[in-house]
Amino acid sequence: MKKRHVKRKNVQGVITVEMSYLIPIILLLFLLVIYTIFYYHDKNILLGAASETVVLGAQEKRRPEDLSPVNLEEFYMERVRGKVLLFSEIRISVESTDRWIEAEVYAAKGKMQIHVMQRSFLMEPEKKIRRKRILEGVIRPERNETEEYTEVEEHASDGI
Repeated sequence: MKKRHVKRKNVQGVITVEMSYLIPIILLLFLLVIYTIFYYHDKNILLGAASETVVLGAQEKRRPEDLSPVNLEEFYMERVRGKVLLFSEIRISVESTDRWIEAEVYAAKGKMQIHVMQRSFLMEPEKKIRRKRILEGVIRPERNETEEYTEVEEHASDGI
Protein backbone atom coordinates (compact mmCIF):
# COMPACT_ATOMS: atom_id res chain seq x y z
CA MET A 1 0.00 0.00 0.00
CA LYS A 2 2.75 2.38 0.78
CA LYS A 3 4.25 1.95 -2.65
CA ARG A 4 1.06 3.08 -4.35
CA HIS A 5 0.93 6.27 -2.33
CA VAL A 6 4.55 6.96 -3.07
CA LYS A 7 3.99 6.46 -6.80
CA ARG A 8 0.97 8.77 -6.78
CA LYS A 9 2.89 11.50 -5.03
CA ASN A 10 5.71 11.18 -7.52
CA VAL A 11 3.29 11.31 -10.44
CA GLN A 12 1.66 14.45 -9.08
CA GLY A 13 5.08 16.03 -8.64
CA VAL A 14 6.00 15.20 -12.23
CA ILE A 15 2.82 16.88 -13.50
CA THR A 16 3.68 20.00 -11.51
CA VAL A 17 7.16 20.14 -13.01
CA GLU A 18 5.82 19.57 -16.54
CA MET A 19 3.21 22.29 -16.10
CA SER A 20 5.88 24.69 -14.88
CA TYR A 21 7.50 24.27 -18.31
CA LEU A 22 4.26 24.27 -20.32
CA ILE A 23 2.54 27.34 -18.85
CA PRO A 24 5.22 29.85 -20.00
CA ILE A 25 5.21 28.30 -23.47
CA ILE A 26 1.42 28.52 -23.66
CA LEU A 27 1.50 32.14 -22.46
CA LEU A 28 4.22 32.96 -24.99
CA LEU A 29 2.13 31.46 -27.82
CA PHE A 30 -0.92 33.37 -26.60
CA LEU A 31 1.01 36.68 -26.63
CA LEU A 32 2.41 35.86 -30.06
CA VAL A 33 -1.11 35.34 -31.40
CA ILE A 34 -2.30 38.62 -29.84
CA TYR A 35 0.63 40.59 -31.32
CA THR A 36 0.04 38.99 -34.73
CA ILE A 37 -3.63 39.96 -34.62
CA PHE A 38 -2.72 43.54 -33.62
CA TYR A 39 -0.13 43.71 -36.43
CA TYR A 40 -2.58 42.67 -39.14
CA HIS A 41 -5.32 44.87 -37.67
CA ASP A 42 -3.05 47.91 -37.88
CA LYS A 43 -1.89 46.95 -41.36
CA ASN A 44 -5.50 46.78 -42.58
CA ILE A 45 -6.33 50.13 -40.96
CA LEU A 46 -3.28 51.79 -42.58
CA LEU A 47 -4.05 50.23 -45.95
CA GLY A 48 -7.73 51.23 -45.88
CA ALA A 49 -6.92 54.81 -44.90
CA ALA A 50 -4.29 54.99 -47.67
CA SER A 51 -6.90 53.78 -50.18
CA GLU A 52 -9.37 56.45 -49.05
CA THR A 53 -6.65 59.10 -49.26
CA VAL A 54 -5.64 58.32 -52.84
CA VAL A 55 -9.27 58.11 -53.98
CA LEU A 56 -9.94 61.51 -52.40
CA GLY A 57 -6.84 62.87 -54.13
CA ALA A 58 -8.02 61.50 -57.49
CA GLN A 59 -11.46 63.06 -57.01
CA GLU A 60 -9.86 66.35 -56.02
CA LYS A 61 -7.89 66.42 -59.29
CA ARG A 62 -11.12 66.10 -61.26
CA ARG A 63 -13.02 68.81 -59.37
CA PRO A 64 -13.18 72.43 -60.43
CA GLU A 65 -10.33 74.62 -59.24
CA ASP A 66 -12.56 77.05 -57.35
CA LEU A 67 -13.03 74.66 -54.40
CA SER A 68 -10.56 74.71 -51.54
CA PRO A 69 -7.81 72.06 -51.77
CA VAL A 70 -7.62 69.19 -49.28
CA ASN A 71 -4.40 68.39 -47.43
CA LEU A 72 -4.15 64.64 -48.02
CA GLU A 73 -1.58 64.00 -45.27
CA GLU A 74 -3.86 65.59 -42.66
CA PHE A 75 -6.83 63.65 -44.04
CA TYR A 76 -4.87 60.39 -43.68
CA MET A 77 -3.74 61.14 -40.14
CA GLU A 78 -7.33 61.99 -39.21
CA ARG A 79 -8.50 58.64 -40.59
CA VAL A 80 -5.98 56.57 -38.58
CA ARG A 81 -6.06 58.60 -35.34
CA GLY A 82 -7.25 56.42 -32.47
CA LYS A 83 -7.62 53.28 -34.60
CA VAL A 84 -4.06 51.97 -34.68
CA LEU A 85 -3.38 49.71 -31.70
CA LEU A 86 0.26 48.69 -31.96
CA PHE A 87 2.21 51.21 -34.04
CA SER A 88 2.88 54.69 -32.73
CA GLU A 89 5.17 56.31 -35.30
CA ILE A 90 3.29 56.84 -38.59
CA ARG A 91 4.61 58.78 -41.59
CA ILE A 92 2.88 59.33 -44.92
CA SER A 93 4.02 60.83 -48.20
CA VAL A 94 1.61 61.57 -51.03
CA GLU A 95 2.94 61.99 -54.57
CA SER A 96 0.88 63.13 -57.52
CA THR A 97 1.58 62.90 -61.24
CA ASP A 98 -0.63 63.53 -64.24
CA ARG A 99 -1.53 59.81 -64.39
CA TRP A 100 -1.89 58.71 -60.75
CA ILE A 101 -1.78 59.61 -57.07
CA GLU A 102 0.32 57.46 -54.77
CA ALA A 103 0.42 57.28 -50.97
CA GLU A 104 3.30 55.60 -49.14
CA VAL A 105 2.90 54.91 -45.44
CA TYR A 106 5.57 53.87 -42.96
CA ALA A 107 4.64 52.79 -39.45
CA ALA A 108 7.03 51.56 -36.79
CA LYS A 109 7.24 50.54 -33.18
CA GLY A 110 10.63 49.37 -32.04
CA LYS A 111 11.94 46.88 -34.57
CA MET A 112 8.53 46.15 -36.10
CA GLN A 113 7.76 48.10 -39.28
CA ILE A 114 5.01 48.26 -41.87
CA HIS A 115 5.32 49.76 -45.33
CA VAL A 116 2.05 50.27 -47.23
CA MET A 117 1.66 51.77 -50.69
CA GLN A 118 -1.57 52.56 -52.53
CA ARG A 119 -1.98 54.06 -55.98
CA SER A 120 -5.05 55.40 -57.73
CA PHE A 121 -5.04 56.20 -61.41
CA LEU A 122 -6.64 59.44 -62.51
CA MET A 123 -9.60 58.50 -64.65
CA GLU A 124 -11.22 60.91 -67.02
CA PRO A 125 -14.18 59.00 -68.41
CA GLU A 126 -15.73 62.08 -70.01
CA LYS A 127 -12.70 62.46 -72.32
CA LYS A 128 -12.87 58.80 -73.31
CA ILE A 129 -16.59 59.06 -74.02
CA ARG A 130 -16.07 62.14 -76.19
CA ARG A 131 -13.26 60.43 -78.13
CA LYS A 132 -15.43 57.35 -78.62
CA ARG A 133 -18.31 59.43 -79.98
CA ILE A 134 -15.99 61.30 -82.33
CA LEU A 135 -14.54 58.03 -83.62
CA GLU A 136 -17.99 56.49 -84.05
CA GLY A 137 -19.06 59.56 -86.02
CA VAL A 138 -16.04 59.20 -88.30
CA ILE A 139 -16.41 55.46 -88.80
CA ARG A 140 -20.19 55.35 -89.25
CA PRO A 141 -21.98 58.12 -91.09
CA GLU A 142 -24.76 59.88 -89.22
CA ARG A 143 -28.12 58.13 -89.46
CA ASN A 144 -31.33 59.91 -88.85
CA GLU A 145 -33.40 59.00 -85.83
CA THR A 146 -36.18 57.24 -87.75
CA GLU A 147 -33.74 54.60 -89.07
CA GLU A 148 -32.52 53.89 -85.55
CA TYR A 149 -36.07 53.43 -84.24
CA THR A 150 -36.99 51.05 -87.07
CA GLU A 151 -33.83 49.00 -86.37
CA VAL A 152 -34.73 48.72 -82.70
CA GLU A 153 -38.28 47.66 -83.58
CA GLU A 154 -36.95 45.04 -86.05
CA HIS A 155 -34.61 43.56 -83.42
CA ALA A 156 -37.42 43.52 -80.86
CA SER A 157 -39.76 41.72 -83.29
CA ASP A 158 -37.03 39.15 -84.12
CA GLY A 159 -36.81 38.17 -80.46
CA ILE A 160 -40.57 37.51 -80.16
